[in-house]
Amino acid sequence: MKVSVIIPYKNEAIYIDDCLDSLEEQTSKEFEAIVVCDHSSREAMEALRGKQVSFPLTILELTDKTGAAAARNEGIRASSGEFILFLDSDDYLEKTAVQFLLERSEGQDIIYGRNRRTWYGRKVYYDNGEKLDEINEENAISEEEEDQEPEGPVIREGDTEWIKVFCHMVRSNFTITGLSVLGILFRREFLLEHNFYFEEDYTYFTDLPYIVRAMCSTENVCEVRKILYLKRKHNDPIQLPSLSQISDEKVKLQETMRAYLDMKQYVAGQDERAEISIDNKFIRYYVKKIAPFYMNQTSDRDKEEIFEQAGSCLQAITPHSGKHAMWYSKRLLRYSKKHRPEQIAKKVRRHASFQTFSRIIRSKAAFKKYLYRKVFARMKMEEDMVIFESFFGRNYSDSPKYVFEYLSKNYPGKYRCIWILNRKETLPYPAKRIKRFTISYFYYMAKSKYFVFNGRQPKYFIKRDGSVFLETWHGTPLKKLVFDMEDVTSASPLYKRDVYIQSRSWDYLIAPNSFCDETFRRCFMYDGNMLTTGYPRNDILHLNEEETESLVAEIKGELGIPADKKVILYAPTWRDDEFYGSGQYKFTLQLDLKKMQQELGDEYVVVLRMHYFIVDSLDLSEFTGFAFNGSVYNDIARLYLISDILITDYSSVFFDYANLRRPMLFFTYDLDKYRGVLRGFYIDVEEELPGPMLFTTEEIVDAIRDLPALESKYKEKYDVFYERYCGWEDGTSSKKVVEAVFKEIS
Repeated sequence: MKVSVIIPYKNEAIYIDDCLDSLEEQTSKEFEAIVVCDHSSREAMEALRGKQVSFPLTILELTDKTGAAAARNEGIRASSGEFILFLDSDDYLEKTAVQFLLERSEGQDIIYGRNRRTWYGRKVYYDNGEKLDEINEENAISEEEEDQEPEGPVIREGDTEWIKVFCHMVRSNFTITGLSVLGILFRREFLLEHNFYFEEDYTYFTDLPYIVRAMCSTENVCEVRKILYLKRKHNDPIQLPSLSQISDEKVKLQETMRAYLDMKQYVAGQDERAEISIDNKFIRYYVKKIAPFYMNQTSDRDKEEIFEQAGSCLQAITPHSGKHAMWYSKRLLRYSKKHRPEQIAKKVRRHASFQTFSRIIRSKAAFKKYLYRKVFARMKMEEDMVIFESFFGRNYSDSPKYVFEYLSKNYPGKYRCIWILNRKETLPYPAKRIKRFTISYFYYMAKSKYFVFNGRQPKYFIKRDGSVFLETWHGTPLKKLVFDMEDVTSASPLYKRDVYIQSRSWDYLIAPNSFCDETFRRCFMYDGNMLTTGYPRNDILHLNEEETESLVAEIKGELGIPADKKVILYAPTWRDDEFYGSGQYKFTLQLDLKKMQQELGDEYVVVLRMHYFIVDSLDLSEFTGFAFNGSVYNDIARLYLISDILITDYSSVFFDYANLRRPMLFFTYDLDKYRGVLRGFYIDVEEELPGPMLFTTEEIVDAIRDLPALESKYKEKYDVFYERYCGWEDGTSSKKVVEAVFKEIS
């Protein structure tokens, strides 16, 4: 056996398939895998043992020890290969990794292959994850992963192979804590000869002294300049954080400083340039992490402990390294050797304040956020002020609209209402209109007591004492949301973390049905007040017959639809794979409008309600009088009201439309792809949808021509669906919500 792949495993069940699949697809089969389980849960063990593989797989379990270091040591002792490769259970290999490393292993003790960090699983990554990583990196990268200008001099061409490889490892795009044994092939006899085992009293950074000690024990090192290892970053730092995402600041600082002194011990005398490389990394770490700790930490005891340990590290930095550090780093190092933690904290705070000042004078956006935090949020909160926002200020619509109208109609003059609207719109009741991200926006966001939103608030939102946040949300979900998702392809990779933080500010969340009551609590990890009232936006679907007829005539007139024509509403979902770049979306209309017009144009018209991301791509000029663009119409509930038939696919619109008990057709032309690749469904669509799943325009036309038979066929299923998803809604949701949230009028 050529290679023993050692995999520590705890509870990363959702990742283990990708990890083992990447081994299954290796072009070289000369390896065994040893998975060492670190007190894994029953579910995690079942996921592992249930995995069928064709390569030799040994599963071991730690008993009296714990941690990645202990798991790797157990794997080393159990290994039989000529070489050892360490692989984490949440990562995966490029399919030529083992072969590529082995081909370059002759006469080498260490073969260093490069790695890349990604937010995505194997399938998504190889389809388009590399591009998505590049797009999302600036929004999601952590300080420990920043690619910054290195401290000190750069190693030049002409240096020895050892020093080039060593310094690349140390100086590549990581801080000192980024050094890793992952993706590196070690000759097993070399490790055993030097008794190289991981130090098990490290929790987070056992790799640091290990890799430096190994590198300093041999000249037989080569670098493979090819990405062979995919290091997967966890997009769920709340429920399943990686070690780097765990908040344990003091211990991490202590371990890093201890590791630095160990590394200095190993590298001393090896090569001055190697020692300088280690120093340069530590200098950056001290400036970025240790010195700010004194400013952010409240415990004097913790400050003193870190201060004493840092003092030993500062003394170990070579004069050459300190001399070539950047300006602020150099000054802070000199200052830190002479002053106590409180004085260092003041120095860091002044530097941070200067950076903030520089940022706000260069950026209008930064200046407005500064005013929001430091000025407006400290002013008196207005007890009668309510701020409304729907779809991030795009329009006057959805449940916030109906809460506003009920509040204004039934309690005139009691509240001062503010609407966030990015364009001019006529409102039926008095309200101040403001644009998003203006000075007025930040002022009223700080001053208002009540917030009625149907989407997430900004990440910098300040929840003031006594304020009340009503989150109405914007639909019963078919596609999985937030913590029910695995890969996130069209949002920030840290979407889950952001939503978790934002949802902690919600005082009330509306559930339109029992399914949402259960699902919202889980997918948002929400344990606050759930209003089981139904959606205010659906009150319009429960008007009496006379009111409905009058409103239908009004809406058709607004859109220019002939009064004698029946209406087909086509409202497809937004597809995650229509996203291909920042602010860029591809779109192809699959519904054949020409055929629809030929076959149904005498009796019907079609109203298209597309996602706002792609509305500008819609050209209906060829179908004037038959196809109408309802995409920019504010209130989709009003479009439901005029529609005789709904055609959709995986959009949540059908949950609301079912309130009308009218026919629904499901145009699911990409069902297999959508279910398997994208976010997945909450429900079994084949079993639960109250209408047929159709795959061509011809099938849609045939279904519309025979609606009575269709309604009869799906009546029983429609009744069950209605009871589960519409049973709470009766036209009084706005009233119930207002009385629950606005306590002073109850």
